[in-house]
Amino acid sequence: MIDLHLHSNHSDGTDSVAEILKKAEDKKLEIISITDHDSIDAYFELEKNPTMLNLFSSKVITGCEFKTFFGGISIEILGYGFDYRNIKMPPVDSKSIQSLYIEQFKKIMNTYGFIYDNNELYIDFNNPNKHFAGYVVAYEILRHPENSDLVKRIGGFTPNDFFRTQQCNKDSIFYIDESKYYLSAEQIIKLIHDAGGLAFLAHPYIYNISNHESFISDILSNTDIDGVECIYPLFSEEQRNTILFLAQKHNKLVSGGTDFHGKNKPNIELGTGINNNVDIPASFIADWFNKSKTL
Repeated sequence: MIDLHLHSNHSDGTDSVAEILKKAEDKKLEIISITDHDSIDAYFELEKNPTMLNLFSSKVITGCEFKTFFGGISIEILGYGFDYRNIKMPPVDSKSIQSLYIEQFKKIMNTYGFIYDNNELYIDFNNPNKHFAGYVVAYEILRHPENSDLVKRIGGFTPNDFFRTQQCNKDSIFYIDESKYYLSAEQIIKLIHDAGGLAFLAHPYIYNISNHESFISDILSNTDIDGVECIYPLFSEEQRNTILFLAQKHNKLVSGGTDFHGKNKPNIELGTGINNNVDIPASFIADWFNKSKTL
């Protein structure tokens, strides 16, 4: 089995790199990739501590989940097998951007009368629960029972889905246009390719759009993207089959993973997803993995 979508505490996961390697070994996984958000620090940690790789007896392929945009829609692209020492990471000051979003959210909350503790609204990259403004704000809003009616009025949310249901939703009071802060999908794909890697559209069915199949076909046919993540814990069997069909139709590669975040997504287990609904054999990526660099 494999898992090519894992987050460590170098982004918003709660497990250390060592803990992820140990869990992957316990699960007897054959291939993994740590795909932190806009960060490759996990691989520099492994470079500084090479004996850590002894915790996992199988293959680790370099990875990263890049935030980007396509057709005005906020999406993520997974990069695999790139040279982490030479990849030109996007010139993004994530901490400053997320802090800016906190201030924008506070103005919105003040306008609509939400109750919150200002001392709890900050970004701290040393705390996996404080990496993203949407998560921080949603958690703080829901912490105060006085906000329950306002939350219901805008459709409800959780800290984990606030980004998709509110922050990326143009019809939401919490919508933020992030496109000026991040590189386009075409630019992200190019920087992955320039570092010798492959680019995959991440979890296409979780984006807040009306026609996912049309969107998937659009990005597969109109960019140089190499493939698409087809297996994901939140996908139905029908959705998986549809993505696999579209990948084959557009002659694209396939990948899959759990999007493991440790305690931040406690229902998702590394390697197996939600109630064992992810089971990806190594043969699933045989047509491209053997050509990719591993640690």
